[in-house]
Formats: sequence, structure tokens, C-alpha cells
Amino acid sequence: AAQETQKGKMEADANAMPVIKYLWYGIELLDIRKGIEDKISVDLSTTVQSKHMWHGFDLYDDHGVVLPSVGVTLGDTGFSGRYTRAYPLAGGLEKCVQSVYALFYTGAFLEKSPYFTNCTVNYIYYGLPRVSGAKSDLQEIGATFSWPKLLGDSGLMPNYYFGKLWTTRSHSNMKGSEGFIHVFGMAYNYNIPDFWGAGKNQALRFTGDITYNGGYGCPGADRDWSHIVFGASTNLGNDKLILTPYVSYQISMDDSVNNENELWCGLNATYKF
Repeated sequence: AAQETQKGKMEADANAMPVIKYLWYGIELLDIRKGIEDKISVDLSTTVQSKHMWHGFDLYDDHGVVLPSVGVTLGDTGFSGRYTRAYPLAGGLEKCVQSVYALFYTGAFLEKSPYFTNCTVNYIYYGLPRVSGAKSDLQEIGATFSWPKLLGDSGLMPNYYFGKLWTTRSHSNMKGSEGFIHVFGMAYNYNIPDFWGAGKNQALRFTGDITYNGGYGCPGADRDWSHIVFGASTNLGNDKLILTPYVSYQISMDDSVNNENELWCGLNATYKF
């Protein structure tokens, strides 16, 4: 959420989607080559965060984390991918180094109506490379929806995420973590005019969401409303280099997910080329 743009992370130009089609044995197929030509972009990103929070869980028990990542976007096709590595900032957690592989498809529909919808479908593979045999690896499919026009010019944007998690191995260390989550959220962008004394606005982004956990992420996790998260962030920099400081606070409501309220902050640096 901290890296979302002022117009919304999931916003896409529906008119930019590829439109060239061809037939194969009478079946109409989509040719994405036009959307890729000379438009592949790459970004390098590093995040330093005071806690490693993941859907309500404090994965490193109040210890910080460094999250270097690389992302690739395939032009205007809507397809993108990201690889992230998580390194704990504490001794004794060497086996908790995590690799996350993610694939996305982003699109938009009903763009001319108040129900204009941004949608991103994702597949995520969570791996622990220092645990042999992929015994603790997890996989997730999900979809994010946001509605930037639904509440008119109020600046408020409702959003929703559904995710389904399962274990990679049948004899997994994470057996019992299979489940789903529903995340209902709201975002608000607030512009501070003339922030830099040079006629440039500075956008502050405020977010809030509540999660229903359906046995997701932890053996024995209850099927209940698990937590609420409030956050604030802003972007600094230009089109190439962006710095994003942010702060978040979690109200934990279900002890099977987290028995403490959590406060954490972080800084993301992203370079695009």
C-alpha cells in the first residue's frame, strides 16, 4: 500500500491494452507482442522495515527486515512479475530468510461508469530456501479490486483483496495453514499544495483495512476477524528514483493470529529504468 501512486496502484489504461488478434484452428487468440515492443521496464527496490508484518502476523517477532526486490513489467500487456528476498535483522533467524516469487495480471473494466474497476490477479510462491525439501513453502492465488470513481470526488477509494493459501508439500511443516483471507480497505489521497515552496503538491496517502482470516497462514488460526491496520505514506523523488517513507499501526483482535497490537515503520527506495 505504501508504494501506491496518487491515482491508485491498480489503475490501468484500458485503451492501452493490446488489440491485435489472430485465429488458430478457428479460435481467436490475443497477440500481446504489440504491447511488449520496446516497453519492457525493470525496477530495483529495497525496503528496510522495523518489523516483518504479513497479513497480521509478526514473522520475525519484533525484529526488523531488509527486503530487496526486482520487478519486471511487460509493456502494456498487463503482465508483470516480482522477486523479493527477506533478510531478518537479527541473529538466530538464518533459516527464516525468505524468497517470494510473484506474477500479476492487471486490467480494468467499466471505465466509463461510476463502477470503474481496477483488478489485479496474482500468483505468489513463498519459499524458505534454507529449509530443505520445500517443507515450509506456501503458494497463494488472489485478486485485488479497487473502485476509484465509486465515491465520486471525495478522494476515497474502496478496495478489496481475496487470497487463497495452500502448502506446497503434502507433508509440510505448515500443515494446517491452508485457508483464505478477505481484506476490505479504504484509501484516501490528500494533497498539500506548495509543499516545496515551488508550486509542487505533495500527496499523502492514508489507508485502513480490516481482515477476515479463514484459517490462513498459521496452523490453528481461527476463522474470525483478525486485525485492523491503519497506515500513512508519501512518495518523494522523480520518475526514476522514488523514496517512500511509511508508518503503520495494527489493532489485533484474534490471538490465534497475533496477541499484540503492532506499530512499525519503513522506507522503500525504488529505481526504475
